[in-house]
Amino acid sequence: MSLFRLKGTSGAVINQAWKLEQRAVIGTAEDCEIRVEGESVAPHHAELMVTDSAIELKALPNGGEVQVNGVAITQTALASGDEIRVGENRWMLQAPGLRPERVLTEQAVRKRTNIWPWLIAGVLSAAALVAWKLGYLPF
Repeated sequence: MSLFRLKGTSGAVINQAWKLEQRAVIGTAEDCEIRVEGESVAPHHAELMVTDSAIELKALPNGGEVQVNGVAITQTALASGDEIRVGENRWMLQAPGLRPERVLTEQAVRKRTNIWPWLIAGVLSAAALVAWKLGYLPF
């Protein structure tokens, strides 16, 4: 049993989900496991092959361009969190219990410091000092 699924993120597939078993073809044809409409989608556009622990995406002959994370591919291994684009449709590959690798980067998990309060306090202090030096403040 596969843990992988595709979650539609834009185009005609937005907010739809497909569980991926062994093999799934993306296209407009009636026999496709993931059937989508679109002028730029071929009848048999791309194929997903699922094994116990991995998933591979392949652009099919006579299909159109297939992108993974914004890069055109002919065949590639996928990881949780990868974005797949076929025509104007986009999906995110999800594996329950696995966080996408790009979410775990140091930049993504570091604590962000809000500098606006400090910046505003500094500007107000500088303005008060200038006003005092110019004699606009009585103290």
